[in-house]
Amino acid sequence: MNFEPEMHDTNAIPSSPTGSPVFRVQVCASRPEMIALAALLEASDGRCRCTVSCDVDEFRGRLLEDRCEVLLVAEEDLDRSLAEDVRRLQPHGSMVVAAPTVDVDGLRRAMQYGATDFLSGPMSAEEVESRIEGAARRSRERTEHEERMHRLRNLSRRLEAGHRPPAEVDPAVDAEASPESPAEEACPPAPAEGDADQVRRLDEVAMCSEFRTLIRQELDVEDLLRTALEYLLVKTGPTNAAVYLAGGDESFGLGAYVNCDLPRKSVEPMLQRLCDEACPAVAEHVDVLRFEDAMDFVKECDLGSEVSTDLEMVAVPCHHDGECFAVMFLFRDSEQGFEDETAQVLGALRAILAEQLATLIRVHNRLENAWPEEPADEDADEDLGWDDLAA
Repeated sequence: MNFEPEMHDTNAIPSSPTGSPVFRVQVCASRPEMIALAALLEASDGRCRCTVSCDVDEFRGRLLEDRCEVLLVAEEDLDRSLAEDVRRLQPHGSMVVAAPTVDVDGLRRAMQYGATDFLSGPMSAEEVESRIEGAARRSRERTEHEERMHRLRNLSRRLEAGHRPPAEVDPAVDAEASPESPAEEACPPAPAEGDADQVRRLDEVAMCSEFRTLIRQELDVEDLLRTALEYLLVKTGPTNAAVYLAGGDESFGLGAYVNCDLPRKSVEPMLQRLCDEACPAVAEHVDVLRFEDAMDFVKECDLGSEVSTDLEMVAVPCHHDGECFAVMFLFRDSEQGFEDETAQVLGALRAILAEQLATLIRVHNRLENAWPEEPADEDADEDLGWDDLAA
């Protein structure tokens, strides 16, 4: 059961003498089924180079020693500690979990720990090879993507360095060095506006790539919101923030709250009004909004004398495929305020957050505790809400 979409084959993959791609696989062969899988991979005409560990401790030790594309572990061996070690020591590797049988809880647990595929039941050698190669190609894709982003960031820094004004030069020294040169020629021309826009676009591309890579690892709603908000606050600076998740009946529920200087209890009436009144209205917009009447809104909430009404507030609707999945509100004292660049950052990242939320919803709807006896009809899709995710 593959947990990730198919990736395009754009990697320059090393080849074996026969011309077939070669992938490196680390196998934790602590269970009989893992020994069988390792044997199948070893017989794959040299396309998979397996490193086999006899137990989990040996497998952990090899995580740091050998770089690989795929890490194959048994479901019974997988826990949070091992998953964190894999993520930290093999950040680009694809973890594949295997078990003789599979149930809904096992699938959910594997996904939460970052597995990209789950092998179960009797499988042919061709199918095992195909699934492992698919995971390896996704790993290569992530590595190549990060390398491209690294090159873009380096290019952006070089462009910025080339446009920085030079250090001040002593006029007497400068005149002595080139007495015939006009004073104006000593000053470099201002950077072209197009170059500045190019640098800004490169920075935005790198930021979006970094954010997407970060939150794609989160398959739990609470972890996703926590990771996303931590990243956003680095870009926006300290602020109070509330994220409301859309429900199946066009309602919203508070999914997360970040307290900068206003504890949640002190602004609870305002949070409730934002949920009931503001979210449905904001969801109909496609732009990042700044509240012109934030002070009046806060006064009407009657939060008490300990909460200043002089707040600046920004609303961020998060849409994917024409549907609003979340609404974010950021608010802080107007003396700090929000810069214009903040709107650009939020506008670039909100679609990525909505896309990952949509992915989690699809996963949630697939992993019901009881398998349907017959295919659901089109009318049944209206009942597949996700109100529980907004709790």
